[in-house]
Amino acid sequence: MSNFLSKTLSGLGYRHVWVLDFEFVVRPGHKPIPVCMVAKCLITEQVIRLWGDEMLSCPFQMGTGDLFVAFYASAESSCFDVLGWPPPCRLLDLFTEFRCLTNGVGSIYGNSLLGALHYFGLPAIAGEEKAEMRDLVMRGGPWSDHEKAQILAYCQSDVDALEVLLGAMLPLLTSHPGRFGQALLRGRYMAAAGVVENNGIPLDQTLWSELVENWDAIKRGLIDEIDIDYGVYEDGRFSTEKFARFLTARNIPWPRLASGALALDDDTFRLQARGFPILAPLRELRHALGQLRLSELSIGPDGRNRTLLSTFRAKTGRNQPSNSRFIFGPSVWIRHLIKPADGRAIAYIDWSSQEIAIAGALSGDHALWEAYATGDPYIAFAKQAGLAPPEATKHTHSEIRNACKAVVLGVNYGMGPESISAQSGIHIDRARELLRLHRATYRVFWRWAEENVERVLLGFPLETVFGWRIHFPPGCKAEVNARSILNWPMQSHGAEMMRLGLSMAIEAGHKICAPIHDALLLEAPVDQIDQEAAAVAEIMAQASEIVLGAGKRCRSDIKIVRYPDRFEDEARGSVMFSRVMGRLKKAGNVPA
Repeated sequence: MSNFLSKTLSGLGYRHVWVLDFEFVVRPGHKPIPVCMVAKCLITEQVIRLWGDEMLSCPFQMGTGDLFVAFYASAESSCFDVLGWPPPCRLLDLFTEFRCLTNGVGSIYGNSLLGALHYFGLPAIAGEEKAEMRDLVMRGGPWSDHEKAQILAYCQSDVDALEVLLGAMLPLLTSHPGRFGQALLRGRYMAAAGVVENNGIPLDQTLWSELVENWDAIKRGLIDEIDIDYGVYEDGRFSTEKFARFLTARNIPWPRLASGALALDDDTFRLQARGFPILAPLRELRHALGQLRLSELSIGPDGRNRTLLSTFRAKTGRNQPSNSRFIFGPSVWIRHLIKPADGRAIAYIDWSSQEIAIAGALSGDHALWEAYATGDPYIAFAKQAGLAPPEATKHTHSEIRNACKAVVLGVNYGMGPESISAQSGIHIDRARELLRLHRATYRVFWRWAEENVERVLLGFPLETVFGWRIHFPPGCKAEVNARSILNWPMQSHGAEMMRLGLSMAIEAGHKICAPIHDALLLEAPVDQIDQEAAAVAEIMAQASEIVLGAGKRCRSDIKIVRYPDRFEDEARGSVMFSRVMGRLKKAGNVPA
């Protein structure tokens, strides 16, 4: 095995190939505290075992000829960052490659190192033993000499397992030209992600503490204040019967379960609130009462929100951080807790209409790309379809623009006329006609989308320009999967764009606090935020062009928040935040 690995990796041009693993202690909201590290060079057979202060200086060379191999490498990158070690130039993460290999069809053993070993039929440490050793590490020190030896041996066992796993996976990673390079691109993102997780998001910790302390009283007050317009709560509890009567009185259609009962999940409420804005405050209230646990936000002693980004967890390759621990996970109004420190500022930089740009560029539909390039793809569709005159604007033809917007966005998610009608309030007959016009206007896009469905039905995977793949289970039916098949290329290429842009921004020395779907959150000194935001926006434009092709750039919008201001989402969260603050004031606990 070692001879095969050494020969293959040397043939790829590497002088050192280090398989490594850290053991570390991490508390919610804190940076990791490295405990020990074990690394083995597969070229020279050298083994390095470091404990505690022995890690104060970096033992590695850091050049393009030095490859580092890990499993879920953002953890190792976080430790590099904490220790002040320079980041690796080349990083291969076997977790991301195992996810790519099994994406869509899954692994019955899971996506952990043990799961990957079992998948390939390789020997692995018992799950119970691994859990015991993990608990021993997470207990924190001090450890006895015997316990230190146990932890180092456990760390060594993961390195040995990684070497064996690399032997099984390397033929797959080198079987096609360019595939190994694509794997390194994903490893590059994992290196950046570890730094971003350490950076964290600055919050108003004082206000958060006050909200947690008074949350029960605030919730009772919110019910009294908001339910007066609905009358659907009884003794502090949501009444399905009263809600059904409210819907009937307002003539609002509502999805039902197979049993005939109203669908009351948050996704349904969110979608319905888009079509019937009167429901938005009620949806926010239900979300705040039923799902939000303010105390679960992962906040460190320095007032920064840090949590695992859960990279590559989604089938599209997007991150899936915990909705309860990540500030951008719960209700939108919670984001008002984001606040830069004195002398600091943050910039929220998001790609504008990203999915439309991706659809136009990748499908090769010139008309769709031209609609995006105008800066307003919705009024552009109206003009192209003959629904609005050439001189129309979003102000002069707002009604038709809104209808076209519902269709353009709905198409990207594979929605039919029924779903578009329910969400937007457009009559179903009009939704059908607008969909017909969309198909007629963007024929090239629709042909590309239908070819993707046909490809899947023939048993082939879908793949991004950088090799992230999804395998649909054999025998899948188009009527079940057409929606996800249609949307997957847009979401997965959006993820590629985000990963590349974030990696480039971190490597350029910018402090990125978080990736948020199609946006990056930047932090900088107040007197430098404008220049840095412009620089990151340019990096994001470059990343989009690399993904979409020469001449195809996705523009971005910049929103800057300077101390002492806080992050605000005027369109979706401000009303609820004002209500929460009003309730906090009534409790007599408003922080300065």
